[in-house]
Amino acid sequence: MKQFISCIFLFLLLLVGCSNNVEKSKEEKWEVSPTFSTDYGEMFGKEGKIGIIGGEVKAGKGQKWMWHFWGSEDISYKEWEVKAVHQDTNKEINPILFKDEKLTPKDKEIQGHARSQVSFPSPGLWKIKVFIDNKFFDEFVVEVKN
Repeated sequence: MKQFISCIFLFLLLLVGCSNNVEKSKEEKWEVSPTFSTDYGEMFGKEGKIGIIGGEVKAGKGQKWMWHFWGSEDISYKEWEVKAVHQDTNKEINPILFKDEKLTPKDKEIQGHARSQVSFPSPGLWKIKVFIDNKFFDEFVVEVKN
């Protein structure tokens, strides 16, 4: 009997912990990142940190993104990766279908530049988290349409 009660208690703790993670995700700031103008054209992301040239994002469709990274740290020729988290489900994916493996400098201001193709399985808000050299760099939110 004691084991049965212990199992139920552990199950309830696990259930509460999982639901808290989904609630935390919904409480986080989920504002779609604004567009901004640069010498290279209109971009979205986080001005002065991450800029993407790419059009409207549609679920299930591959799309080319040109990534631009600004910063004081030298990120040239370093490896990078992206993780995306869906607002409603808290599901994490790698949206990159293919990419330039290392960032290349573009000019004095843009320390890293790369090409990629991305795809998102479902519509909604997706938080894009960027890691350079296995360290968190920054994040932004994109809306994926049907």
